[in-house]
Amino acid sequence: MIKVSTTGMVVPLKTDLRFPIPGQWGHGDRIIQSCGGIMIKAIFFDIDGTILSHRIKDVPISTRQALCQLSDIHVDRVIATGRHSTEIDRLPVNDIKFDAYITLNGQLCYNLKGNVFYENPIKETGEILKFFHSSTVPVMLVEKDRMYINFINNDVVQAHEAISTPLPTIMEYTGNTIYQAIFYVKKAEQSKITGCLKNVEITRWNDSAVDVVEKGGSKVTGIQKYLSIKEYTREEAAAFGDGENDIEMLRYVQEGIAMGNANDFVKSIADYVTADIDDNGIEKGLRYLGLL
Repeated sequence: MIKVSTTGMVVPLKTDLRFPIPGQWGHGDRIIQSCGGIMIKAIFFDIDGTILSHRIKDVPISTRQALCQLSDIHVDRVIATGRHSTEIDRLPVNDIKFDAYITLNGQLCYNLKGNVFYENPIKETGEILKFFHSSTVPVMLVEKDRMYINFINNDVVQAHEAISTPLPTIMEYTGNTIYQAIFYVKKAEQSKITGCLKNVEITRWNDSAVDVVEKGGSKVTGIQKYLSIKEYTREEAAAFGDGENDIEMLRYVQEGIAMGNANDFVKSIADYVTADIDDNGIEKGLRYLGLL
């Protein structure tokens, strides 16, 4: 059953214990909160529509304050996004320090020092490159240090306006490793294009765009690696998201929280539905977890 926040009422939960986590992955002493008897040690946050509001083109003040409070009690804050690290650097979230960054839907993951702790590039790129070179559909290729597109049409413009992101640069492919591709194609036409692609995962993030990553790849892949390194279990993790590329993540963790602005299907698979991002959704969700 979905638990829906209507008033932001706090569910009474108890504080559990404190113990040290050494090394570059953690902080000093860590306070663990208990949600229904489960200790939450790490929370994974999508960016667009979850911590970044495209209505105000910024992180809401209540979200900033809530994330700061999480840091004060030493619960890990981890980004889990489809975006590239160079995009994150240009967004209004770049002044908030997170414990790790799961980028490109889990295909390229960095720790708090900026070191890669997991990468999963696309192995079979032949069909993707055929589409890129044929210019029948806009295709953006995402490498470790850059991202670029073959051409721009109205679908590209619409998708990037929706996430407050500048249009990509038109460039040629030069043989570098590809971690993700983005096909700008509407749902009705998707099968004609992506049906030709083999051994990949395809996730829609906009009415006009889908992400393409290595088969088996998703935000969950990066989350699993992070939890393994920190020696946390999935029962000690929570996540916030609003899009279709967040579904596996919300299902995987102990407490998957959908934003109030998520679509109905994302809400239907969540453990809890918080308020809209612009209605203090992150703060209310963290109160539900007993962390504020």
